[in-house]
Amino acid sequence: MMDKDQKKANDNLKEFIRYSSSPWRIVWTNFVAGVFRGLGAIIGASFFIALILWLLTLFVDIPLIGEYASDVKNTVTGYVNDTNYNDEFERMSKLLENIEKELTKEKTK
Repeated sequence: MMDKDQKKANDNLKEFIRYSSSPWRIVWTNFVAGVFRGLGAIIGASFFIALILWLLTLFVDIPLIGEYASDVKNTVTGYVNDTNYNDEFERMSKLLENIEKELTKEKTK
């Protein structure tokens, strides 16, 4: 009779074999992981940029440094306002839908 560790190891091996036998499952898993890594990077960068902008507003009134801080703040704010990611999000949504359709087709086979 198998003990708990052997049963868990066998279950993990079966799950790994099932996972690795489907290329679309591997693609889907890696794609979703990449999307969430990218989302985390965007959120982290947004907080970092917001912190920098907040710190720059503290230095705007200081002579000599204030002029440079104001220029940097205006440049960063202009870049953030000019950047629009709606097109990329729409493409990503369509790609996810296509992958989901392919996975559904594969499951019905």
